[in-house]
Amino acid sequence: MRYPANRKAETRQQLIEKAGALAKKEGFATTGVDGLMATVGLTGGAFYSHFESKNALLLEIIKRELDVSQKLLNQQLTDGQLEQFLALYLSPIHVNFPELGCALPSLTHEIARADAEIKGAFEQGIKKTQAILSEQLGDDSAAWAMLAMTVGAVSLARAMHSPEAQNQLLTACQDFALKTTNK
Repeated sequence: MRYPANRKAETRQQLIEKAGALAKKEGFATTGVDGLMATVGLTGGAFYSHFESKNALLLEIIKRELDVSQKLLNQQLTDGQLEQFLALYLSPIHVNFPELGCALPSLTHEIARADAEIKGAFEQGIKKTQAILSEQLGDDSAAWAMLAMTVGAVSLARAMHSPEAQNQLLTACQDFALKTTNK
């Protein structure tokens, strides 16, 4: 049986998307090739027909995830909805369902241990994200601080046990961000 010519490309894109969700939820380094391939219903043996290495998949996941996040951020901030963006980003849903949210709180620590190519792609993507925030806030430094605070707040909240402490942290960061941007 012959498959359509675009099947391999579609499978590759599906793998990037679904493996990205799994990596955000379970961690990339701790998830084996078999687990990543299972997300698209294939065995680990098929992995190398799509990617030359696990790092090559991580690189594509990073590019895709940052692109998706940038589009969402740009859309919300273009509509002047900084408060709504902060409420969504700094929310219990984002904390409790990492597979549905931004990759930064989930994967940044893994990227920090990655090779130069992955770090370079990450840096390029994070600079685009910062530029979107900077345009909205009118301040490069404030954009870096907002980016670091929101990503850090979600990361910290995910490490906390009680929902009360998580919510206290998220609310404090949201309040602080709004106070500093509405001078």
